[in-house]
This record gives sequence, structure tokens and C-alpha cells, in this order.
Amino acid sequence: MASNDRAVSGGHYSDGTRYGAANVMTFATKRYGIILGAFLDSALTQDLKNLVPGKRVLDIGCGAGNWCVTAAQYGAKSVDGFDIQPEMVELAKQATSHLDMVHIQVGDAADMPYGDDSFDVAISFLVTCNLPPNGFSKHFQELHRVLVPGGKALLLISTDWSHSRLYTTTEADPSTVKSEIAQILSTVPKYPTTSQVTEAFRNADDILFTCFAVNNKGEVFNVTNINQLSHGQPIWRKTEVMIFPNFFYSEHSTTDQLVTNEFHIDNIENHFVEEKMVIYNGANPTIPMSTDFINYPMDLVYHVSKLS
Repeated sequence: MASNDRAVSGGHYSDGTRYGAANVMTFATKRYGIILGAFLDSALTQDLKNLVPGKRVLDIGCGAGNWCVTAAQYGAKSVDGFDIQPEMVELAKQATSHLDMVHIQVGDAADMPYGDDSFDVAISFLVTCNLPPNGFSKHFQELHRVLVPGGKALLLISTDWSHSRLYTTTEADPSTVKSEIAQILSTVPKYPTTSQVTEAFRNADDILFTCFAVNNKGEVFNVTNINQLSHGQPIWRKTEVMIFPNFFYSEHSTTDQLVTNEFHIDNIENHFVEEKMVIYNGANPTIPMSTDFINYPMDLVYHVSKLS
């Protein structure tokens, strides 16, 4: 076992990430937080409103079922959702229990429990970053397999910037926050678990988003350049809500997988724009955010079609 592989614990597993019972509940109630929600929820909702009416829809990595409910509300013929975390599946079943056209089960995004050409539309929102290297490539193969020819997919993908930038509140001095991070990291044990990283940064409120990884000595470091990371390397993302175990994949690797697996990239959208920042700050002035969210967007939405 390579030294860096020792980091695959406490959240990172060979078939994907696990948040743990407490963090599943945090995610279910707060999801990706107010910051990302302000930019993404309205945009993704509109995307689904345009795509799903009368369609068979698949929600890959459905989490607590939020998007399954949205798809059903916008007239999907049927909605199937699955997640590899049983705790998430139970919450999704509760959230959709009143919707007869929604079916939820445990499943693996790299080995989907459905037949070929089963769906007209698929969504994969921040799923690939939860998959280990072999699962990452298989996810795109499976996505192609379960969609009908010409079927559409929406993928929410983390940008390279999201791995290498430190996003803070407007009032925070980035240099001071960096010093705070360095001080905290000096207290984190080698080869830590997700719980240990979470506990260390429990009171670091000025950090809205940043990324950590483990070097070949087992020491946790704050990522400042994606060249510090290798394909599929275990990482942690600290958000305003919680610390997630994830795996690193570049934007280029996502594009390569889509092309290799015979998808046409119809459009790539950036929803982190100035107009939304104005709306966001007007609605939530108590949680101001730096302009880095605009200049270095954390996520992109890929609109793709399966080639016949």
C-alpha cells in the first residue's frame, strides 16, 4: 500500500465516499449551504423544469431526494433515484413517500441497477467527486448505457479552482485566514480521519470553501495548486456547512470521459455571475462573500447528450 493510500479512511472508501450518520443529517438539512444554494438551486431548478416533463428521469447519487421531488413536481413521467449511502436513501424515501412515480434504492454510480436505455434524462450533481478512480471512469460508461440514444444529462462538476482557491467572507483578510489554517493544520495528526479534520476546523468560520489533502508524509496541507494533486487522490472540502471527504478530478478529465464515452457537450454553464451575487448579498447580507466566487467559480453545469 502506497503511503498516500493510508488517507483512504474515515470517509474515503474503495467504492465511494461516506459522510457518516451525523454529516448525512447535516447535508440533508443544509446540503451544500446557503452560498452555493443561492447560485445553483434556481439555475438547476430551471434546467429540470425545461428537461423533465413527460420524461423518465434518473437522479444519480440522489442524496436526501431533493431533486427527485423537484423532477416529480415538474411533470416527470417517472423518477428513479439511488445513492450509495443507506442513510441518504432512507431520507430520500421519506422525502418522496407521497410521490407514487418516484422510486428510491441503494446503488452505485459505477454499477447502476438499471437496464440499458432506461431513461430519457439523467442528473449527476456533484457525484463524480465522490467516486474513486475506477468508479470515476465507470460512472460515465454507465451514464451512457442507461440513457436512450439522444438522451440528455445534467452534470454539476467541481472546477479546478474549487480545489485550489481559498474562499472567504468579504470581511476576512485572506492572509490572516491562511495563517489561521497553517496554525490549525499543525495540530492535525498524520493520516487523519474526516472526523479529526472536521474537529480541527470546527471554529474556522471565515473559511467558506477550501480543499485539503495529505502529502506522502501523511501531513494534511491546504491545496493551493491542482498540480499538488493526482488523479483520484483523496481530499477533503471544507464548506460553510461541513467537511466532505471527496476525490480529486480535473475539469479536463471530465471532458475527456464525456468525449470518450460518446457524449456531445451541448453547453457548459457558469451560474456564479455578478447579477446573482448582487441578489445573494441583498437577500443574505449577514453572510457576505468575496468576489472570488465570481472570478473563480467553484462549479460548472454540463449539458450533454448521448450520441446515437
